[in-house]
Amino acid sequence: MILTQRQLEQIFKQNGQIVIPYRARLTPSAQDWIRHNKIKIGYDEVKLDLQQKPAPPGWAHLNKQYLWWSDGPDGVSKAAIGMSAREVMLKPMPILEDGSRAISAVRTLSHAIAGSAASGGVIVAKNPAIACLIANKCTNLRAVIATSLAGVEEAVHTIAANVLIVEREKWPLSPLKNLLVRFCKLDRKMDRVLEDELKTLLTPSTYSQQKPCCEGCAK
Repeated sequence: MILTQRQLEQIFKQNGQIVIPYRARLTPSAQDWIRHNKIKIGYDEVKLDLQQKPAPPGWAHLNKQYLWWSDGPDGVSKAAIGMSAREVMLKPMPILEDGSRAISAVRTLSHAIAGSAASGGVIVAKNPAIACLIANKCTNLRAVIATSLAGVEEAVHTIAANVLIVEREKWPLSPLKNLLVRFCKLDRKMDRVLEDELKTLLTPSTYSQQKPCCEGCAK
């Protein structure tokens, strides 16, 4: 079996990771894609179904999947994520580095969004302020802390927020599940007036001096 880059992207979008049969080989473009995105490949006795399947009912509005990560044990949050995954495309994040640090999750999410493998993500953290600060350092991430459903909806509709930061052990099960589903289903928009106002905070020279914090931002 010879796998192409497009097929690897499909596997990654479906499963959040790449596991292929032992004797499978990759095309040169597929190998370049793996190296560029720093994705680890697993091998096992698996059968791959690479046929495009129609989206389940209620998923027609979703183009990509959302990735999630938690920095510690939290049964309620993970239960809410599991329940939400029945309605939206929410997959565990394949951490490429130290899986205990938010910066690793942010880098992984930034790479996934830059490579069109995800539309956004959910980060469950003990200290949401730190996670939010790190995420907003990436130019392709716009993070918002989950303070309320109304606040999250406003952030999605005004700044096109694509990363939801949830404080660990803070939310009850049912409200959190509803929040996650709503966040993934909302159409993202950027308020033009607000966008113009944000640009005035930095001069052109300051923009030119900024350095990307990761490869996802460099794109």
